[in-house]
Amino acid sequence: LVFCGLLALGLTGIALANSAVDGDAPSMMVSPSVIVLAKVDTITVHTNIVAAAVEPGSITMDGVAPTGVGVDNLGHLVAKFVIADLSLEPGTVIFTLSGTFKDGSDFSATDAAVVK
Repeated sequence: LVFCGLLALGLTGIALANSAVDGDAPSMMVSPSVIVLAKVDTITVHTNIVAAAVEPGSITMDGVAPTGVGVDNLGHLVAKFVIADLSLEPGTVIFTLSGTFKDGSDFSATDAAVVK
């Protein structure tokens, strides 16, 4: 019963992340949205960008390469970044994810998070 509850919460989180980045224009959602520097080592970026359309190795966030890139259950790009590589300071931070599509065109998306 506990496992089913945790699974439901996990699936709900995936659905909420995907619904937060609906639309045609490239968009993203940083998770967690509140980054406590003393407790968080990595952040995950969820997008509405079709992963198969992205040129491998072209993805960066604020000039930093991800430590991992994946695909969610809808085929959208997901990337992980190490907090230490991003040189974050407390306050509201605007993150910009950018890269290149396989057709040669560039994309970028932004999201804000609070850093504590």
